[in-house]
Amino acid sequence: MINRPLPRAAATIVPALAASLVALITTVSGCSRDELVVGLELELLVAQQANFEGRQVRTRGVVRTHPEPRHYWLEDAALNRVGLAPAAAVSDYVGEEVEVVGRFSFARDRGRRIDVEHVSR
Repeated sequence: MINRPLPRAAATIVPALAASLVALITTVSGCSRDELVVGLELELLVAQQANFEGRQVRTRGVVRTHPEPRHYWLEDAALNRVGLAPAAAVSDYVGEEVEVVGRFSFARDRGRRIDVEHVSR
């Protein structure tokens, strides 16, 4: 068997198929989009942000912050980033890897954000 790298097209299809599978499972199970919490890697959330707009998501990463102006974000090893709010929900976890559950949103003028409902180590 010859071991070749995947074509560039296949590398872009895999995340799209994963997002489609989540949507299909939601439809088949009879759950509305708001009832199902979608667990996914931060990389997929960033790559397919439009597919997760307004959805409840669960993802992992390290909480980071910047002082001027004070804000927080979740980051993975590949530097994929999603903002976190409110600050009070995540300020005690700076520098730690955590799992975050909350509602994801994206807007061109403000970027990606999770409105945090739950954080765990």
